[in-house]
Amino acid sequence: MDFSRVITPQDQSPRTFEDQLVQWAWYNSPGNAIYKEQIEIAAKKKSLTWWELLDANVSFNLNEGNFIQDSVIRNNLFYPKYNFGITFNLGAIASRPARSKIAESELKIAEYEEQQQKLRVRAEVLQRYEDYELSLKVLKSKTTAAEEGESIYTLVLEQFENDKVDFKDFSAASEVYHRANEAKAIAKTRVNKARIFIEELIGIPWEKAVKRRRERERKN
Repeated sequence: MDFSRVITPQDQSPRTFEDQLVQWAWYNSPGNAIYKEQIEIAAKKKSLTWWELLDANVSFNLNEGNFIQDSVIRNNLFYPKYNFGITFNLGAIASRPARSKIAESELKIAEYEEQQQKLRVRAEVLQRYEDYELSLKVLKSKTTAAEEGESIYTLVLEQFENDKVDFKDFSAASEVYHRANEAKAIAKTRVNKARIFIEELIGIPWEKAVKRRRERERKN
């Protein structure tokens, strides 16, 4: 699977509005940036293992004869006039291959975690968008029912006032009307919540997202 295509790259235009939402959700969330930082840290740790061979102690000492001006005294001093030494950490050298493999595994783990997060973000965004679309359809249906209930209620009320229907019919029409309005209010609340849940992920107001969608549609 090409995980580079799970989220549309930031410098590219998404093919669909849904892909646009996913792109916003990925790049606008500070939490998702953590995975990129973890990959960079793991990559740096891996590169450091290649430099451990140069991690040695170097020493250079001058014999005191180098600082004495009297030639007789200098000639009587023991040689050598200077000492140079270098010490390697054999334990570090021997364990470097193992540490290198560990660093490589840590880098792969960081990359896998980012890939998994991309799948989670995409699934969550698309699911919330589907919930929003469904809530809109339900609101439309409940709005139609409320309008029809209001029409019936108005008609029955007029007939009740003219003694053309009894109280039982009027009460039934009234109950249908109020229940329809209650259902409409609940559906509207669900639409608002669904919109808020999407905004939580994409990091921008829903109105701005819809405006961008309309601009895309006009261009197409």
